[in-house]
Amino acid sequence: MDPTVNPAEMVPGLPDLPAVDVTRWGMPPKNALSTDLSRPVPVIASAVAAARARDWRPAAELLNRSYGDWAMRAAAVHALGEAAADDGTWLEAWRAQTGGDRHLAVVEAHGLFWLAWKLRGNRPGEQTRADQHDAFNQMVLRSEAAALKATELAPDDPTPWCTLVTLARGRGYDNNAFGTIWRELQARDPLHRTGHEFALMYLSPDGPGSYDALFAFAERAAAASPSLAFLVVQAAYDYEDYNEKIWKDQRVHRALDVIQRWLATPAGGGGVYANSDKRWAAYGLVSADRGAEAVPLFTQLGTDASGRPWEDFGDNAVDVFDSCRRRACTA
Repeated sequence: MDPTVNPAEMVPGLPDLPAVDVTRWGMPPKNALSTDLSRPVPVIASAVAAARARDWRPAAELLNRSYGDWAMRAAAVHALGEAAADDGTWLEAWRAQTGGDRHLAVVEAHGLFWLAWKLRGNRPGEQTRADQHDAFNQMVLRSEAAALKATELAPDDPTPWCTLVTLARGRGYDNNAFGTIWRELQARDPLHRTGHEFALMYLSPDGPGSYDALFAFAERAAAASPSLAFLVVQAAYDYEDYNEKIWKDQRVHRALDVIQRWLATPAGGGGVYANSDKRWAAYGLVSADRGAEAVPLFTQLGTDASGRPWEDFGDNAVDVFDSCRRRACTA
């Protein structure tokens, strides 16, 4: 049997994977794992920690200092937006002190996006209450309006356009509306990583439909830059529920090779999204029967069990992360 496959997930009643002491490979124990989005980038972690302590100034300083570094800005806004969704007191203090500016506006817009999903919950549609759907829809509309306002305050900033891309699926944009937003984002940053990630989510079919367009989009982006090779793995992840053989596809294996080479470069291994690339590569390698290659990636990730694909599993994110690294160690 393939050592990366968990027998208990294949045939009910079979034992789970053999007990694996991941600390032998330099990995922290399960109880040390964290799903904190801000932790991988210390300067973002510091700003988020201050915001959660109701001090807005480090967030304002970070966003002002990093204006023009769109990768850092997108990562910071994503993490600060989650903090704002949990408690917006610090945003109100920021507004009271400054009257509002382009930095506050973009965090507020993305925070409303986070709040929409927190109000809805992560259960499937049929398990979501009507009041949760209503709260989600109302908050998505507020996020959209706030993002459009942010685009006016900072015409050259791709970040609020990225927020609009993240809203596209929940807002129900048709192809024309999405295309307009996508062109605005690309005009400001053609290789915007977060924008590409959420664009792929918008393009993903509902159910087992055709995934040709999804893989075509991912491969075009990956051909433009190795920083976007993770999109091919993301596409395979979206498709695996309908065809597990996707992990044997040579397109996926080539992308996994590209990601690993990219991580070995200063730009890839030292960038804001290095841990995100490691997450996608580690998940893909284990799924593609190349689990042993994922061990160094899990070791480097350490306690970081945040972000996709793990966060898609909601409250089970840490369990899925831990299971995946145990499979890698078993391999």
